[in-house]
Amino acid sequence: MESKVVALNRESRRWKKSSFNELLKVFQLRLLAFRHGNIREHEFFSKKFDKELLPIGRHGLTAGWLIESLGQLLNSDNIRNIKCSQLGTDGFVSQIMRVVIEFTNNQTKKYIVKMPETTNIKAALEKTTQQKMPEGADEQFIGGLTMFFNREVEYYAMEKIPGLRTPKCYHAQQWDNGKTTGAIVMQDLEGMVSVPYYESLNLQQIASIGSQMLNLHLFSIGMSDEWRQKFPFPMELIDTVSNMTDIVKLYVSRNPELEEGFSKVEKMYQDRELFTKVLRDSHKSLGIDDFLCHGDLWFYNLMWIPRKSGSEVASNHLGSIIDWQNVHTGNICEDFCHMLTFCCDTEIRRQAENTFLPYYYNQLKAKAVEAGKKLNLTLNQFLRAYRRNFIAHALHLPFIVSIMLCVKPADDEIVQKIRNQMLIQKVLGAWEDAIQAMHEEYPEYPC
Repeated sequence: MESKVVALNRESRRWKKSSFNELLKVFQLRLLAFRHGNIREHEFFSKKFDKELLPIGRHGLTAGWLIESLGQLLNSDNIRNIKCSQLGTDGFVSQIMRVVIEFTNNQTKKYIVKMPETTNIKAALEKTTQQKMPEGADEQFIGGLTMFFNREVEYYAMEKIPGLRTPKCYHAQQWDNGKTTGAIVMQDLEGMVSVPYYESLNLQQIASIGSQMLNLHLFSIGMSDEWRQKFPFPMELIDTVSNMTDIVKLYVSRNPELEEGFSKVEKMYQDRELFTKVLRDSHKSLGIDDFLCHGDLWFYNLMWIPRKSGSEVASNHLGSIIDWQNVHTGNICEDFCHMLTFCCDTEIRRQAENTFLPYYYNQLKAKAVEAGKKLNLTLNQFLRAYRRNFIAHALHLPFIVSIMLCVKPADDEIVQKIRNQMLIQKVLGAWEDAIQAMHEEYPEYPC
């Protein structure tokens, strides 16, 4: 049996500790009351801790997680309020949240939190096909999405490519489905704008994109083995584009003016080996080294400085390139093929192919010399690599057009019809040039 003295000492220590905690709590309460007016005790705890329980998105992340993840970038004791809202549009395979943190000194900080999910691509396909997908059908996308999301996490962990304008990344964690929620916390590019999918880039905007591609391609010359090993060509991309035939056929059935053109390329849609040849191997058979590719360089991954503050109209100055989920090593012309095919009308695309691409090659060659690097690439190889890779993007175009018309329709029916007619001409032009490219680069292929 313990002595009365020992028990008394232990009780005294417990009382002192309890009293200190109570005094600390009263001091905090008084301080908060001074700042916010008289409030009851439970309201203090609500204000202090509820903000950390604020959910960020649909995947179990909270403001407390964000505060912990950002560490020294934030002083949680000085946070007055946290607000969270979903951006107007998520990506096809992401939920994107804007988090605004207000501090006691009246300053604010804004962050973007990007999380992977499959519900958006499922909803997009349902709108396009006008058919309900079975419950759990979106799980078929998880395997590929995990690879793509984690690839972007790895990209932001690598050394920064000099001169390349991308958002700052403050925290990134890989997605382990069922165990860890994938998330990337990055710079908020509020104020920058994108060009709508139904419009066309102009030649000045293409040149601005080219100035950024110079940085990517210059870095690729003699890049380390680590980049090659971490970002090999994703065969999941081949799986995606070789399984789009049904959506393309549906778009053709809704627009009979496409039927004749489709009949000339239909066989290509059913040839998975062809997609491998023109996407993955088109440059290799020409003896061209691998270069880094963004992999999805199109309208909504190109963020522009607006013409004037607050405007929704893009200037000719590219502000940032976002969404590096599909970064990989491959054909030097892949990003140009994707961007010119998806983001330009036929006239602008053909002008860029005839004038911009040769100009770009000469610029890259000169920059390589300045940097003391050797560009093992001729202009003829460069243009042939473009023609070959272009074939895949021309076939991919009506798939995306069909989905975008359904996911982002015009409010006015007449405007929607006008947009569709413009996009039909774009598809027909792409198919026409893809057939010509097949004749030139793969004359043995029956088409």
